[in-house]
Amino acid sequence: MNDNEVKNAFDHIEPESGAQERMYANILKKAAAQKEDQNAEENIEEKQPTVQKHKTIPMWRRWGSLAACLAIVIVAGFTFPHFFDRSESDNPPVFVGAPFEDVDGPEGFEKLGFTIDAPENAENVYYCIYDGKIARVDFTLNGHEYTYEAAQLDGNFSRAEGDAVGSTALNAEYGATLDSLSPDTWRAHWSKEGVNYYLSNFDGASEEAITAAAELLMGQN
Repeated sequence: MNDNEVKNAFDHIEPESGAQERMYANILKKAAAQKEDQNAEENIEEKQPTVQKHKTIPMWRRWGSLAACLAIVIVAGFTFPHFFDRSESDNPPVFVGAPFEDVDGPEGFEKLGFTIDAPENAENVYYCIYDGKIARVDFTLNGHEYTYEAAQLDGNFSRAEGDAVGSTALNAEYGATLDSLSPDTWRAHWSKEGVNYYLSNFDGASEEAITAAAELLMGQN
């Protein structure tokens, strides 16, 4: 209600003399005070930040979520190890035996029906029986490493496998032959009384060096 409407309403009222003006003034005063209070409240509401109400999560739902997380961790702990180990479990284990039997010296070969030994001036000598049938002696001579093998077996059982790219006759009495497998690999072979002998070199010894080593060994048979 504006000021004119208030005044017109009081014009139709016939109060005591002078009371109409006092009542009209009081009403306007109260209306102005109410308007100021309303404006002040609106200003306060505009200045105050809007507070977002957080939705309270029931306690049973919190514990339920925690239990679900724990269940996932436990299941993963049992499942993942089996998953990662599956490749190993699908393949059966392979048990590798020990084909080498160490022996103390040439006398360790006597059970094979023969004996072999390194040359007299050899160093770093190692004796063993390979696959239960092959006598083997590893040694160093004049700066080169050699493998000396002997067995009552047919075919090439030496360490130096492969076809020869060149061959040279060494000793007619023993039927000795020197095979060149590569520039750095040699294989000498001879036989005596049913035993086959092989001498191999892999570190590039000269033809003269392995020939001399083979002749030393043949002289011991």
